[in-house]
Amino acid sequence: MPDIRHTLTIAKEEGWAVGAFNAANISTLKAIFRAAQKLEAPVIIESSVGETEFFGHRAFREVIDSYRDLYDVQAFINLDHAVALESINEAIRVGYELVHFDGGELPYEDNVKLAKKVVKKAHQKELLVEGEIDHITGSSKLHKSKAAQVQAEGNYTEAARAAEFVKATNVDTLAVFIGNVHGIYADSPELDLERLQEISKTVDSFLSLHGGSGIRDADIKKAIKNGISKINVNSELRLAFFNTLKDTLKTTDELAAYKFMTPVIDEVQKVVEKKIKVFGSAGKAKSKWLRRSI
Repeated sequence: MPDIRHTLTIAKEEGWAVGAFNAANISTLKAIFRAAQKLEAPVIIESSVGETEFFGHRAFREVIDSYRDLYDVQAFINLDHAVALESINEAIRVGYELVHFDGGELPYEDNVKLAKKVVKKAHQKELLVEGEIDHITGSSKLHKSKAAQVQAEGNYTEAARAAEFVKATNVDTLAVFIGNVHGIYADSPELDLERLQEISKTVDSFLSLHGGSGIRDADIKKAIKNGISKINVNSELRLAFFNTLKDTLKTTDELAAYKFMTPVIDEVQKVVEKKIKVFGSAGKAKSKWLRRSI
């Protein structure tokens, strides 16, 4: 199986993006793997700090290894939005392919110092590190407010500062804040695509777009065209999971979880499939560039 650096490099060169989907349970994992298998797409499966604590670092690694073999899917694991070095070190120890050190709310100097430590340790095991300098606002849930209110709470990424950070830390991927926010809002967030274009021209790293839920498909495609090669999706998966489970439990007295969870898995899978198609990664797992031996 190709490594994630090679996969992101091909995505960047060819103008598509790898979907990074959050999971904290077997049902969501099944949905992601089924979608990736059906559409022959490489995927990143990630867990936030809370999701990781719920599942367990090693358990998450081992279940995904098992499903990767079962479904014959190119799946890579990412620890998402971690600050504590203990959690990051454990992810490195058990063999995650990527770790995201989120120092976006730290003083810049502290962010650089800690990111360099993470990079040094991760690169010894050939893992990729994602860094963040401008806190991406919002939270992964359904909001009644408009996106602009949450966008205004953060500072958008500046190209020169981003380039400086990447050069100082040697992170492999940079999470940019260009209007993308975590969660789903009353309207679709407007992305500053001109800013993204400038960042892409200036920064020597992969670029990651968080808050992939709720953004218009056309804007997602424009973001990919302007340098994004990894897109995170969480809230839409959680919403499909929650709403379908709630509706299903209203209409059944079934006690066997594997039976009443079937429609939940189906609906989450539909969301993953839709995102894969928008990201342009469908069929890419079977391309000669990703199937060749690295």
